[in-house]
Amino acid sequence: MKKFYVKLLLPIIAISLISGCSANSKDAQNTVNEQQTVKYIVSENTHILKTVEKNIVGNETKEKITLYAEQNQNGMPVAWSVVVDGVEKLRLTAQEEGLYSFADLMLEDVDGDDKSEVLVYRQSSGSSGAMGLAIYKPQEGDWQPLFNIENPFDYAYGGAAEMENAERFEVKYAGDYYVVFKDHQTGLNSTIQLVQEEYKNVAEMLPNITTWIDPIIDYSLVDYDGDGVKEIITIQRVIGIAHVDTLALLKTTYQLKEGQYQATSLTLYDKKEKPLAEVKL
Repeated sequence: MKKFYVKLLLPIIAISLISGCSANSKDAQNTVNEQQTVKYIVSENTHILKTVEKNIVGNETKEKITLYAEQNQNGMPVAWSVVVDGVEKLRLTAQEEGLYSFADLMLEDVDGDDKSEVLVYRQSSGSSGAMGLAIYKPQEGDWQPLFNIENPFDYAYGGAAEMENAERFEVKYAGDYYVVFKDHQTGLNSTIQLVQEEYKNVAEMLPNITTWIDPIIDYSLVDYDGDGVKEIITIQRVIGIAHVDTLALLKTTYQLKEGQYQATSLTLYDKKEKPLAEVKL
């Protein structure tokens, strides 16, 4: 009889466990579905920056995609939300107050699957024009992050830039209208030849050139090989005797690998876009 009861109870226990797991799974799925359908609440501190209608999830219906900015009591933007048909799908916050003043939303296919990704640009109102960029791939559930420059000052040095790069970059005047550029982190080294005519009235200021690398100010999305997958190139200025004086351009190339953009090369150009030196990352 004992064996009979054991054999009989095991299927009952198994059925109970399966039923319990199924119930828990349904509850979890319901929670996810509820989160995905929670309507975005507009308040007096939120403002519409841009609205676009386009099919981004792969069905035949166009979605209404809206970029909202949330402001604090001082009127400064502190967060940005991408809302699709009234549901918040993406929220970006500022690392510090006043980092960004403007934002824009763009839709572009960057991974070559003929479906648009969502690009959110955020820009500073400061003289450097620092710009951040986040790229997300729309999908069911949480959107997939492909690329994100949260703080463009993290890649700079000098002025208001982060001090953590103090040991990385070195820029100094070498004499005879040449400037030496060194990136001790990557090994990128080069000399920059100045145009003597441009400095004829301020030549005495050239020895005062110090290390000053501006934050990221722009992004270029290009498809060099025509396969539909875009490379992302960030652009920074190497500053000379004053902030308006551009000595060279520092460009970092990112390529899409395994679902994420990764830095693959760093190139120094003169201000006429002639490459001076490059290192692979």
